[in-house]
Amino acid sequence: LGSWVARPSSSRRAASFHLLRACKPEAVAAAAAAAAMLCLAPCLIAVLLPSPAAESALAQSSLVYALHKPRGVLSAVGESRARTLTDLMVGAGVVPLAGHAGRLDKETSGLMLITNHSTLLRAVIGQAPVLAEFGGSPVPKRYTLLLAGAHAPERLASLSEPIEITRGGLKPCDGATVLTATAFRDERLATEFHLLGRDDTRRVEAERAALRERRAACRSRASGEPIAAFVPEGGWLTRVELEISQGRHHQIRRLCRRAGLKLRHLERTRIGPIELGDLPPGRVRPLDREERR
Repeated sequence: LGSWVARPSSSRRAASFHLLRACKPEAVAAAAAAAAMLCLAPCLIAVLLPSPAAESALAQSSLVYALHKPRGVLSAVGESRARTLTDLMVGAGVVPLAGHAGRLDKETSGLMLITNHSTLLRAVIGQAPVLAEFGGSPVPKRYTLLLAGAHAPERLASLSEPIEITRGGLKPCDGATVLTATAFRDERLATEFHLLGRDDTRRVEAERAALRERRAACRSRASGEPIAAFVPEGGWLTRVELEISQGRHHQIRRLCRRAGLKLRHLERTRIGPIELGDLPPGRVRPLDREERR
């Protein structure tokens, strides 16, 4: 019944509305569950169902989860050779939902919102008609970058300048707002940055141990004496926190490439008022009441 309602035919939808209103409570609950799985908006479910069933269905349908997407996982749902968001939700004991806001590329980790609330999805990605209808503004998204080398704030100024993205036609894109920038030295992190943001803990630890063993075994070919292993940029790194409101295709990576910066790791830490916090990679949690507001 839910798939029938979701079809574009207006006559089928009208017939479904009348059928649902004549259903018994058990059938009404089943239809609400089907509509929720199909990512129908809560307002549509409220139209489908008579009171008081509408109220409970509306509460159950507005599902919103915060998910920490690990590095190496696709921002997609369904079956794939690579791990997807569906795999993470099943592993966390959460019923998989098709809707996800704040798409991240495979090598980026961080916060994503998983929901079947279609209006919320369109608002988070900044669709102008939705923002205009509800009087909203683009949702800011905050990221933490790890750059190779020590960089002064002046070196990062070009990240705030607009950029044009040619994917799907020429599109002007705003620059980022740099909030903080801190240079520090960490030789281990400078050589193990590719292990950040992953949730396959055992494999990460095995790769880290193998990497450190190889580095400790460096010897001169001429004398056979131990020598210091090469460390990129002398171990210097710069941690940058910035904010964008558009989130175009690879926007931050393009900004870094234009500025000649080597991006070692990228993680999203916040979407609007929702923060990643200490949620481990690969984990899912429901939003609390204050966050949902």
